Amino acid sequence: MEERYQKKKNSGLHPVGRLDYDSSGLLLFSSDGSLTQRLLHPRHEVEKEYVATVEGMSWDGIEAKEDELREMLNKGVETTEGVHTAKLLGVEPLMMVQKKEEEAKEPSTKEQESVPLTNVRLIVQEGKYRMVRRMLANCGYPVIELKRIRHGEVTLNDLEVGQFRVATSEELKWIESLLV
Repeated sequence: MEERYQKKKNSGLHPVGRLDYDSSGLLLFSSDGSLTQRLLHPRHEVEKEYVATVEGMSWDGIEAKEDELREMLNKGVETTEGVHTAKLLGVEPLMMVQKKEEEAKEPSTKEQESVPLTNVRLIVQEGKYRMVRRMLANCGYPVIELKRIRHGEVTLNDLEVGQFRVATSEELKWIESLLV
């Protein structure tokens, strides 16, 4: 991080939640423990929006697969951490990729197996460890990339990896409304 953003200037800042090692995206920082609790505890129903790149969602009949996934996520998906729900916002086909030979079902075949990659956008209100990854994997769609793009009313927008910004006035109004 830049020197001007070191501990001396912003002592007491702590991350609001965390991102898995394999995940990227928005991570909020706060110096207010009460605010952190309100942002993280499920009873406050603060939405966290993710884009997950998954493999295995065939593009043939993708609308039906989207409806099926929406229903599974609405009902709740069982994981080792319990049953969790999510709101599916949509799916978007990305590209076909070749499976590595060691991952292909039949090694040494002349034609490598192609796997479709699809972006899945969803909202959760709880943030247990690897929950989104486990939910989607248990629905049959292993996650190969996961990015948090929104936490409540705070959005990532076009912020690059490693960059930071202060909250906008609109975001601050929303944050203040949580503390009332």
